[in-house]
Amino acid sequence: MPEAASRPRHSPPRTYETPSLASTPLNPKRSGYVLDLILKENNWRHSSKHKGVSNKTVAERARFCHWLFDFLRRHPKHFKLDPRSFSGRHVEAVTRHWQDEAKAGRLMPATIQTYFSFMKTFAGWIGKPRLLKPIECYFDDPALYRRSLAGGVDRSWRAKGVDAATVIREVEAFDVHAAASLKLMQAFQLRFKESVMFRPHTDVVTAAQAGRPAEGPACYLDTHRGTKGGRQRLFPIDNEMREAAIAFARRVAVGVDDSVSDPRLTLQQAMRRLRYVMERFGITRAALGVVPHGLRHQGAAEDFERLTGAAPPVAGGPAVDADLDRRARLEISSRLGHGRVQIVSAYCGRSSVLPRVKAPE
Repeated sequence: MPEAASRPRHSPPRTYETPSLASTPLNPKRSGYVLDLILKENNWRHSSKHKGVSNKTVAERARFCHWLFDFLRRHPKHFKLDPRSFSGRHVEAVTRHWQDEAKAGRLMPATIQTYFSFMKTFAGWIGKPRLLKPIECYFDDPALYRRSLAGGVDRSWRAKGVDAATVIREVEAFDVHAAASLKLMQAFQLRFKESVMFRPHTDVVTAAQAGRPAEGPACYLDTHRGTKGGRQRLFPIDNEMREAAIAFARRVAVGVDDSVSDPRLTLQQAMRRLRYVMERFGITRAALGVVPHGLRHQGAAEDFERLTGAAPPVAGGPAVDADLDRRARLEISSRLGHGRVQIVSAYCGRSSVLPRVKAPE
């Protein structure tokens, strides 16, 4: 028997290769495993730009992809496939289901547009970027998938008979952090997440820092945390309500680098807390008939009236000069943080402009 000293005392550590799609053969029985690999390799990145996406988008796309293959497995035709074998007949099965759901009123055009975009992104991940035909090829009625940007309903709190100042005072007596978020939503049309992440001591800049003319507002709100697509925007602090919202937010956020949310909470906990407070005080469609986003609609409508001198079309306002209407919508689009001026129609209604009068010859 050889001596123990002739053998190595310790075996070399084993090395394990990280699983990859390239080394994983097609196997319908491992659909879930393969899908997780696809998501791990691709879900972090933007579908068309060289950048990452938000955690919210990552989570929503992952949920959709798992639903997609679960749906195909439960389909009457019992599709059992490796996700990389996703093909045109599977697309048709899914879109046919969406069409039936839309006709029954269980699926809205905006949701269909989002899901179709996710499915197109997934096709690109598996090397089939041209797999999906244009969306109109899958639906027999454009109204089922075509999202209208023209707001036909005034979604502001005022239109529902809810006085924002009164409700926010009630919230303030219960939770000053939630009240600060609501004041910022009301004054600056911030989105839910933007208001929670706002840092009032550092996210306010002078006109010079903002690169804006000195004869205008002295300070601007610099919104860049939690924004949609990471898009930065500057919002003028140009009236008493906006100045008061900043002053209140600074009293709530004690530290220079603090946001208006409770510093003891993580971002996700702070957002859950804000949702809880909204439900507690009836800021829901089921209770008061309004949601926090309605403050964004109300602010856009108020800005339209300040900029044009007339209430917006969605609130029954009269026709205005076409150039004035266009300038107002450009400004509101910038304040809302949208890249398309057409989106303002969802807040203010479709343009109602005065006919141009021909100059005498």
